[in-house]
Amino acid sequence: MRNCTIIIVLFVGLSLVQSVSAMPNFARKYGLACTSCHNGVPRLNEMGYLFRAAGYRMPADIGKEEKKIDIGDLIVARTQVRADWNQTESPTGAVTNNSKQINFAEFTFYPLTGAVTGNISSIIELSLASDEPFEIENAYVRYTTGQENSFFSCKAGIFHPFEGYGGSDRPLSLSRPLMQTSKASGSVFKSWGYDEVGIDVGYDFGNTSVHATLFNGILGSGEPAQGGGLVKTKGQPSFNNKDFQFFVNQRLTDDGGGISGYLYMGSTDKSSSEQNTFKRYAVYASYPISQLLLLGGVQAGGDDFNDSTGKSLSSVKNMGFFGEADYNISEPLWVGARFDNFNPNNDNSDAVMQAITVFANYSFYNGLQFIAEYQNRSNKQGSAGSQKINALQLRMILIY
Repeated sequence: MRNCTIIIVLFVGLSLVQSVSAMPNFARKYGLACTSCHNGVPRLNEMGYLFRAAGYRMPADIGKEEKKIDIGDLIVARTQVRADWNQTESPTGAVTNNSKQINFAEFTFYPLTGAVTGNISSIIELSLASDEPFEIENAYVRYTTGQENSFFSCKAGIFHPFEGYGGSDRPLSLSRPLMQTSKASGSVFKSWGYDEVGIDVGYDFGNTSVHATLFNGILGSGEPAQGGGLVKTKGQPSFNNKDFQFFVNQRLTDDGGGISGYLYMGSTDKSSSEQNTFKRYAVYASYPISQLLLLGGVQAGGDDFNDSTGKSLSSVKNMGFFGEADYNISEPLWVGARFDNFNPNNDNSDAVMQAITVFANYSFYNGLQFIAEYQNRSNKQGSAGSQKINALQLRMILIY
């Protein structure tokens, strides 16, 4: 009851705040309000999606040389502070963790982000969190050519797994669906969470976007093989293997309605004597009804584990889904709820993970944003029962 009271207070308090002005670099450059590109921050509407796909420029400006570049239009910084309450209960009901903390969450610097010529653009995203090592989330160059309604793009470097729309886009909550962030039994792969180095080729035409990506892959330790200290071990079976991804977006409405398809095929070495090959398939859908946006997704996959001679050791199939409803109370304030289900091993119903998540997201549209999220999660642990996790988080974000 106490947790529900906290959430209600946050929702009501945020709804009383009034919106002001626009947010950083692209808004500064084009003199646009953040709502021009966002259907709730950070989710993109159609204009925002096409702006990103065209290389951080208006599609009509593809091939047109940039006027005098203002360095302030290419530099952005973001800081995040969070307050957390977490409680974990074992299957017997015993409390094994009870934490109440206020922490620095993350500092992110974007030193070269935007269009630099009529065809070339880049994004560099460097992050430092209090409990994690320095991280390169994005560092790529993109070349775009074509017309406003039909253009090709190619990017190379380090980047996020895919650029989604609607149900496959970034959520308004703090957490992503379990099917994206959880691993199959014995596997190290998850469909979101690895910023891999690769080459992506895309074609946007009409309301359709198609992308094919070749990734260098991930390590058996669960890190992307970006280079530097994150390199594959010579001599192992997957050293020269590459991962392949295919992603398609079909936009149905300009305010978040769409269908997305996802395919990923890859491999990694768990050890010098065991290789893990895997596939993931997913479909996402979303559609707005007045102030309500309905979203959902289904993902399935399979993992094969082979020895160094190629002999099969075992195989695992997994499946997950989510359903979500987001409601726009006022222009800057969104609230929503999501249900997640993920089974890391379809042959074992006693390993299912489920979660119910509710959130409130308020953006001041001047770079300041508050997001509150409560999640109740259950992890089945065989015949012993289920582990219960309750987590409440409030995050303050400032980007400029």
